[in-house]
Amino acid sequence: MEETIDAAAAAKSAERGGFWDLLPDDGILGRLFTFDSVLTTFKVVLAIVLGLMAVGLVVTVLKRVTRKSLDARTSSLVVKIVQYLGLALIAINAFDAANVDLSALLGAAGIAGIALGFAAQTTVSNFISGFFLVSEKTFSQGDVLNVDGTVGVVHSVDALSIKLRTFDNQLVRIPNEILIKAKVINITRFPARRLNIDLSVVYGTDINTVRRVLMEVADQNQEVLRNPEPLFLVKRFGDNAIEILYGVWLPKEDWLKGLNSIHVDIQRHFAQEGIAFAFPTMTIHMPAAKKGER
Repeated sequence: MEETIDAAAAAKSAERGGFWDLLPDDGILGRLFTFDSVLTTFKVVLAIVLGLMAVGLVVTVLKRVTRKSLDARTSSLVVKIVQYLGLALIAINAFDAANVDLSALLGAAGIAGIALGFAAQTTVSNFISGFFLVSEKTFSQGDVLNVDGTVGVVHSVDALSIKLRTFDNQLVRIPNEILIKAKVINITRFPARRLNIDLSVVYGTDINTVRRVLMEVADQNQEVLRNPEPLFLVKRFGDNAIEILYGVWLPKEDWLKGLNSIHVDIQRHFAQEGIAFAFPTMTIHMPAAKKGER
């Protein structure tokens, strides 16, 4: 009796078919939810998920390694390049899992690439310029740059541009193509920086006294470095003043503090010593009037 029931159930199951046989062949569900389509979708999703996990792992390890051996700017650029390459490989694997003919796709992409190439010249130029900037190692993240008059701290370094944060808290984006052609001054490249001050004193002032006072200013100021020594140079005798170049070395971290204190100290010491700053003057000599002339 039990064997008869099992046979009947098996026959009924065979008549009904499996899950895939329940879907209508000519309907939308029958077209979408076939065994092959579901399997292909699973392969594509699996390729994308595993690819993203692999790229994320590689990027994490790469960040730790490059931070120890490279500067922040180079490390950031290398990591971004690896990310782009990883995403490209994920896309290729996903197309392959979906049984997409990559040769036809690449052929179409080649035709489109020719059309887009002209529009992407600036992008490509910026990207290539970024490699040259990395190889030169002119600056790194956190440095203070002067790029054609724009001064700011390097906020970030990207594949196509760098971003500067100015001292009045503005963000300036400079493309790599422009940066590689521009005059770039790295203000904080070295630990010390010289502050040059142009001074003008009136004629008749004792130069030795001026030099002594300025050396005292440098010696008494806590921000000024003792080595290298301060600079004192008589540049020229101007139309209405003796022009002097005075230079002191300051640590880059205390630049603004030293800039302010040095000027205050000079003014105070000059006032104490009776040294007068020169200002533009003009002396007119009138010839003596002859008799009979007014």
